[in-house]
Amino acid sequence: MLSVASVATTKTYTEFLLLKYSLEQYHRCSWYVSCDQVVHEKIKDIPNVTSLPLVKTDNCDHNINSLELQQNFINLVLTKFDACEKGIEENGYCLFFDSDIIFTNPIEDRVVELFTNPSLDGIVSPHMTNNWANEAKHGYYNVGMFVAKNLEMLMQWRHMSKNHRQLGMYYEQKPLEYVHRSYVTANFPIYYNIGWWRFNEEHTKNRLEKLRLENKSIYFGNNPAVNFHMHTLKNIDYQNFGQFLVDKIFGLMKNSSNQKYHEFMEYYGQISKLSV
Repeated sequence: MLSVASVATTKTYTEFLLLKYSLEQYHRCSWYVSCDQVVHEKIKDIPNVTSLPLVKTDNCDHNINSLELQQNFINLVLTKFDACEKGIEENGYCLFFDSDIIFTNPIEDRVVELFTNPSLDGIVSPHMTNNWANEAKHGYYNVGMFVAKNLEMLMQWRHMSKNHRQLGMYYEQKPLEYVHRSYVTANFPIYYNIGWWRFNEEHTKNRLEKLRLENKSIYFGNNPAVNFHMHTLKNIDYQNFGQFLVDKIFGLMKNSSNQKYHEFMEYYGQISKLSV
């Protein structure tokens, strides 16, 4: 049983359902979900979900030049630490995912074993853009996927994220880069948390050629592609820069004989019609 946390709001509810469905195609999970009141009413009675109605508003965005929307986003983000803390207290670790993630293969057994390894304080996920100037500003690690184990590390990260402006840092990603230096951490390899940002520059566009079907599964190079980080259902107020990756992955799923992929696409069709 995996100990998993996420944040789900009215705007991201359907994407959260997609995340939950795709992960549970491969693993049994115990969920700790920070949410707004609307989502709380929808998920509070699900047996394997602990619903934490901590989000006051999802009228927020860190990509829009508005101090109010950016602060609302930070307030929302800080609730992820509460969800992770709950998971750690009950299970000794917590695996966090942003709601805009889908799984296309199981987490490897050798990685799952690390979740309970007492020598590790956490597992982090590098952006892997090879754009050093951009990562120097925005942070080397992506905070949409990580494993939290050490409560002290988690609380230091939370404190620095809350005060990121005073510290002159880019919200929670740059604080993680600093905090993790005092702890023992591992990192997920490149075929985990495959975000659209890993393909969108001239020097990384050829990585799309590494995505292919093998043994009925989606591969990235020589390894099964475990999960992808891209908006699929959320209505965002700007261009979905990851749409090319959605089209690519959904196209591979449709062309595969993998029954799980067909079931996923059927479920996607069902929840895309939901109104929240």
